[in-house]
Formats: sequence, structure tokens, C-alpha cells
Amino acid sequence: MRLATLAALALLPAALAAQDTTRYTRADTLRGTNGPARAWWDATFYDLHVRVNPADSTIDGRNGITYRVLSAPPAREMQIDLQVPMQIDSIVQDRRRLTFRRDSNAIFVTLAVPQRTGDSKTITVWYHGRPKVARRPPWDGGYTWSRDSSGTTWVATSNEGLGASVWWPNKDISSDEPDSQRIAITSPEGLEDVSNGRLRNTTRNADGTTTYEWFVTRPINNYNVTVTLGRFAHWADTVDGEAGRLTMDFYPLAGNLAAARRQWVQARSMMQCFERWFGPFPWYEDGFKLIETPHLGMEHQSGIAYGNHYLNGYRGRDLSGTGLGLQWDFIIIHEAAHEWWGNNISAADHADMWVHESFANYAEGIYTECQQGKMAGAAYLIGARRGIRNPVIEIVQRGSAPTRTGG
Repeated sequence: MRLATLAALALLPAALAAQDTTRYTRADTLRGTNGPARAWWDATFYDLHVRVNPADSTIDGRNGITYRVLSAPPAREMQIDLQVPMQIDSIVQDRRRLTFRRDSNAIFVTLAVPQRTGDSKTITVWYHGRPKVARRPPWDGGYTWSRDSSGTTWVATSNEGLGASVWWPNKDISSDEPDSQRIAITSPEGLEDVSNGRLRNTTRNADGTTTYEWFVTRPINNYNVTVTLGRFAHWADTVDGEAGRLTMDFYPLAGNLAAARRQWVQARSMMQCFERWFGPFPWYEDGFKLIETPHLGMEHQSGIAYGNHYLNGYRGRDLSGTGLGLQWDFIIIHEAAHEWWGNNISAADHADMWVHESFANYAEGIYTECQQGKMAGAAYLIGARRGIRNPVIEIVQRGSAPTRTGG
């Protein structure tokens, strides 16, 4: 999870001092709580189809949500999340259009037929809109509409914390992951999409667009589902890993191929080190990918987002202050560590994201030890400890102004 790197952690006290975190909106409660319209069903498969339109920064598509009925819904209502300003066009089940109502960012669907315990059913949500633009990705996420150095369109999503429902309809709660997912992205002519899992089909459409169909065979956090459009180079590699032969695919921008081939070789030593310490890479069926993005990075499952400009360290800086962090690329090592800690072993609530981050930060020291010895690994972690802040902060309501009273 990129939201809480050591650099970001250092900014948390100031951020907390500027807001009253005791106040929550109804939208916060609906998204963060496993309420009555959510608790009765378990998402088992998402069938996501999205057309991306960079010309006007819009998207449109549908998501087929297959679910298992855990218990009869108390009011025959189902909560599906899609954040404003995205709009629902229709919701269909068993060839029937269903009625629905919006409550902030939650959609409550009235189901037409009884939902019997143990049944597996599918509901399809058609939607469109102009999704929130990321202001400071990946921390303040959404869609990034950008161009590379050659002027070619370059688009990426990053929505941890903000939620996957900022651009596609789903059950937007961390405790319910689908068992598998299809991600079919239609892009304009000349732009390739790289998403999670393995590419199953590429379809050239009559209107000049191309649909890239990716498939994830393992459970996936919804915020990890990603779109990345651009003009990419590609090469493939394999490693003989703990669980057999693992494919590794690399997608730098076409103009950065030489730099990527030099820098991204670190992914091999990363994989060998982390498999030794953490066990087999969790997603052999889906493979490992590095994808160049216009934002700094994110642990998108089986498709790590990379934007560290082919520099060692964190944007060329050593967060430990020891010099050891300049021996390797922070984004490759830290974000790939989340494949084990955050993607495979996941917190059910974003309030516990610090657990994911702490293991990924620790993994930086593990990688340093693998490359430079035990003393170097310990020195890196001791140095990195300077970036940790653990103040006691109290928000006291005095009129309308919050006050920081702790150190």
C-alpha cells in the first residue's frame, strides 16, 4: 500500500492536526461498514468491461457481479458502491431491469426475486461518467490522464483508500474479495492496456478500438484492479522459483526500454530473496508484472505500478540516511513486498493498513540483508527508523477549530 511509506508517515501528524477525525459522514459509514444490504452476500466473481475515452476523460461499461447468498436479505436490498459523479444507467438480473436508489456513494438495488441461502446469482450494473481525477496520485487517487515524453496518451488508475468504486461498481469493502475476475478494457487505437493477471484475448474492434481481456484466477483486493494505457515495450522472463517456473513480464514505456532493462533486473533478485524469506510468490497462476505508470507506484496485484524514473532509492533519495537504500530501487522492492503483505495476507479494514506497511518496510531491510549482509540489513532498518513518527495526538473540539495537544 503506497499510502503509508516512511515518507508519508512523516506527514501524518500535520495532516491529523488539520482535521477533526471524530466526524464521519454517512457516506463514510456506508462504505466502511458491512451493513445489512452487504452482509447477506459474498462476491465470488467480477466480470468488468470498461471503455476508456481519453479524449473527454470519460469511461463507460458494465460489471457483472456474481455472488453467493449467505442468508436471506432482511429487506431484499443489495448495496453496490459507485462514487459520484459516476452514474448508473441500468441494473439487470435474470433479464429484468431492477429499481434502485442512490444514497451518497452507495446504490441500493431492490431485488425482484427471493434470494435463497446457498444460491449463486449474477447482477449486472451498466454505468458511465467522468471519474474523479487523481490530484496527487497515488495518495490522492482516481484516474490520471497524462502524456509521456513523446506526447502519447498515458492513463492509469490508483485508488487505494479512496476506493475502487471511484471508477467501477463493486462491493467496496476490504473484507470481501472475489475469487477471480475478468478485466476487459477497450482502448483507443494505438494504445495498449496492461491490467492484472494474464492476457487472454486481444480483439480489434470495427471502430478502431482494441479490447484487452485480462483474467485474474486468484482472490484480489478491489483497489488493486488497475487500468494502465500507453505505448509500451514488453519483454518476458522466467525464474525457477519455490513453486515452479514463474513468469515475469515487463512493460516500460516504449521510449524507456533500455533504461528498464538495466534497472528492472532487480526484480529477479527481489523475487529470489523474498521467496526465500516469505515463501512462494502468491500468484504463480497470474504471474508477476512491472508496469510503468505516470504516478510513483502501487502494489497492484500481479501488476506492480512503477514510476520511480529508473532511480535507486526513493526518487533518488535514501530514506534510511545510511547510503544502503541507494543500492536498490525502492518502488520495485517495497511494492513487490506487498504481494505477500497486503495482497496475499490482507487486512479486512483499511484502519489496519499499517500492518501491511510495516511488513513491507521490514522487507526493505530483508532485501538489503540478502544483497549486502546481515549487518547492512540491520543498519538500514535502524536508519529508516528515523522516519517513523508515533506522536500522541488529541483532537479537541473548540468551536469549529480542532486543536493538537499531543507531541
